[in-house]
Amino acid sequence: MPIRPMTEADLPSVLALQNTLGFQKWNEKQFISELRASYALCLVDEEAGTFAGYAIFHLMGSDSELLTIAVDPKFQRKGIASSLLHEGLDKLNRENGDHCFLEVRQGNNHARSLYEKHGFLAYSQRERYYDDGETAILYKW
Repeated sequence: MPIRPMTEADLPSVLALQNTLGFQKWNEKQFISELRASYALCLVDEEAGTFAGYAIFHLMGSDSELLTIAVDPKFQRKGIASSLLHEGLDKLNRENGDHCFLEVRQGNNHARSLYEKHGFLAYSQRERYYDDGETAILYKW
């Protein structure tokens, strides 16, 4: 699965996928800010030349974070999210105590299963964290 760094040229596809999935509301300016941040790792996956998904990490050593990961519904259940996740986690040094944190909707069982399968452990929650009142589950790798 060809994973590469995200560029500004990818933003129309990134924004279209974000709108299709409807789980976050970042605008183009926010994505550009991430692309320009020295600590951000912005990745895309292309399958046979077709945009399949993206992920954005903040790589900050012991306090790294997965901000977002998204896969086009046409490509879900094909290991793309796992590949994007591994690409970011591979940049961390577990022996030095590096961790990766994330939050996920309590009801997003597919995402929670993915993270748990890859060694993330739920350690807390934030009640009514999302705009619609849903609880966020906090994970640490």
